[in-house]
Formats: sequence, C-alpha cells, structure tokens
Amino acid sequence: MSGYGQIAVEMSRYNQWQNEKLYGLLAPLPREELMRDRGMFFGNILATLDHILMVDGHIFGYIRGEAPPPFDPKRRIETEFDTLRAARIGLDARLRLACESAAPGWFDEIIAMASGRRLPRSFWWAQLFNHATHHRSQVTSELTHMGVDYGNTDMPYNPLTQFAAPR
Repeated sequence: MSGYGQIAVEMSRYNQWQNEKLYGLLAPLPREELMRDRGMFFGNILATLDHILMVDGHIFGYIRGEAPPPFDPKRRIETEFDTLRAARIGLDARLRLACESAAPGWFDEIIAMASGRRLPRSFWWAQLFNHATHHRSQVTSELTHMGVDYGNTDMPYNPLTQFAAPR
C-alpha cells in the first residue's frame, strides 16, 4: 500500500475513534442542549454533526466514482440524535473498510469532478478527514464551554491504531 494509503487507513481509524468519542459524550445530554442555537455556523451541535455526515457522504461519492447530488451545505440528512449516530457509525465503517481494503494504486487514481477538474483520490480522502476534523473541533469547543472535558485527540493515543509497538 502506498504511503498515502497507510495514512488514509490511520485517518479512517482516527475519524472513527473521534466520532465514537464525541457521540458518546453527547448521548447523555438533553436534546435541548444539542438543538440550542450556540451561534455556530450551522447553529447548533446536531446540525453541525449532520453537516459533517452529509459532506462525508458527498465526498465519499467522489471517492467511489459516483456523481453526488448538487451540493447544498445546509441540507439536512438526520434531525434526531439516535438516527444520526447510527448513520455516522455506518458511514465510518464504510470509510474505514474502503481505506483498509484498497488495492495498490487506488489512492493515486484520478477522479474528474463535474467541473472537469481532475484530482487524485488521495486528495478527496484528505479533504474528507480535514473537513470532519474542522467541524468536530467546533462541537468540542462548545463542549468545553459546557464544562465537558473532551479528552485526548492525539493520533498516537488512538486505540484503533494497529501499528506494531516498537521493540
């Protein structure tokens, strides 16, 4: 697997770990807290999480070579926490499987956008993980304001990482 392929695998594991951690901290909060307008770009925590899911699905369409629907950054997919969490778990599993099962050279293949711009598949993975991290940090900032300790976000502490320990 290429160097970027190895990085994408680890980023997919990191993405899964951070999403599981975030949703686990949010699950016990009252729905009103998740829906309260906090002045975030998408207004509230639930809408921000839904935006991440929507964009991840949109980008994953490019990665799989599918033409996604027209992009609307404010489009909502799920409006209830439990169904959003289930959708997030399912998508994270598909993202991780796609990275872990990629054939040699797959990340280097070029994908043409509708605009005609041509970018390698690795670019789309980088965009997907960068976008998700950006918006997750908005939610974790709100948790900090609420007095909730989010804990560690450093990649070396990811329990899903499968690199062999040094001897």
